[in-house]
Amino acid sequence: MRTDEKTLAERLRALALEQDPVRLRAEAEGIMPEDLAEALSRLDGAERLAILESLEPSQAAETLVELPTEAARAIINQLPDTTVAHYLDILPMDDAAELREELDPDRFEALLKVIPDEDAEEIRRLLSYPEDSAGQIMTEDFVEVPPTATMAEVLAIIRDASQEEFETVNYIYVLSEDRHLLGVFSLRRVLRTPAEVLARDIMNPDPVSVPVEVKDEEVARIMSRYGFAAIPILDLRGRMLGIVTADDAQEVLEEAQTEDVLAFGGVVGDAEAYLSLSIWQLVKRRLPWLLILFVAEFFTGSVLRYYTKTSEKGGDTLLAQLMLFVPLLIGAGGNAGSQVTTTITRALALGEVSARDWFLVIRRELSVSGMIGFTLGFLGFVRAAIPDPWGWNQPISLSLVVGLALPCIVVWAATVGSLLPIGAKGVGQDPAVMSAPFISTFVDATGLIIYFEVARRVLGMYGLSF
Repeated sequence: MRTDEKTLAERLRALALEQDPVRLRAEAEGIMPEDLAEALSRLDGAERLAILESLEPSQAAETLVELPTEAARAIINQLPDTTVAHYLDILPMDDAAELREELDPDRFEALLKVIPDEDAEEIRRLLSYPEDSAGQIMTEDFVEVPPTATMAEVLAIIRDASQEEFETVNYIYVLSEDRHLLGVFSLRRVLRTPAEVLARDIMNPDPVSVPVEVKDEEVARIMSRYGFAAIPILDLRGRMLGIVTADDAQEVLEEAQTEDVLAFGGVVGDAEAYLSLSIWQLVKRRLPWLLILFVAEFFTGSVLRYYTKTSEKGGDTLLAQLMLFVPLLIGAGGNAGSQVTTTITRALALGEVSARDWFLVIRRELSVSGMIGFTLGFLGFVRAAIPDPWGWNQPISLSLVVGLALPCIVVWAATVGSLLPIGAKGVGQDPAVMSAPFISTFVDATGLIIYFEVARRVLGMYGLSF
């Protein structure tokens, strides 16, 4: 039966606070690594670290493999060598090679000496290929036979191999003595062919292959186009080096597509599980584009200021001065809301959060939007208060209105942007369809109310009204 990760996370958190490794290991005993990792992704970094340090190295390593990459990388340097060495040993070779980016070079080399020599050498070879290339995501564990091998011999090779020896047995690759790829045939073909038939007689002599330095995303798209479970990777001389499997290709495509979706919503960074990211990491992913768009909105305000100055009367009223900031504030709110909606909709689609996680999501988004809102509010206040040509030379009363209204609108937009897709999911509707067209309209209207209510109260303190 599948473990309830939310309940498990609460139990693990309580045991981590008690600092009782024995009880914690007993609680984790028998739990699937996937379920344990899902529960840990709901905890903060310090809690994850405390729990993993309490587990047996083998169970901690297996759980670490299932954690989102960002969450694992955040704590890997703080885990003991026994756990990290076991983790390095059971990771797929392409993932193990990427671990070098997170570990101190000397520690990484020391860990390579602990794991089997054959695995260590494969990791070093993968690291010699260009970043984001086919070479760095391939595996060298594939079934290879000479052209003179019979079907009986092929089946014997597969049957006698250990479970970890081959990444996949769906395809059998026919290689010459100097390791040039001569052809390929499927395991299904082997099972349907008489035992005495030779490999060269049933192989496809013109298989689709990819050079080792081709970008991993291009490799993944080739595999998707042809529906391959694996594709051979060749060096510049046509010698076979390894294969890229469908699961690695799918991971590359999902990451690329997710990054495109997040970028479309104004969120930067790699595709990582929502709950695995800390508050500060979420802020760093969203703030850069919000700042760029925020600066762009300054120009809109400058255009309005120019034309209100040319009018005979309208530009002098307090209401007209307040209206100059409407594009800035409403634009910031709409952009912040769109970022949150995009992030939460993606998390719902991938099963990273569910409708019952609404309180956890709101709590995180209030923290993130508060930090972003006050940053933008400070910048808005400074921009409004300082003299020309860098500012708008507004009185302190109006500058305070801008500085206080911005965080209120951003926090409100984030609240709506997170609850809307969760609510849509809860009533069985597509969050993407419901959220996208509604968020900007709703935040625009309610943002105006917030802005003018803040203005009415702040200006009232100065004895002003509009």
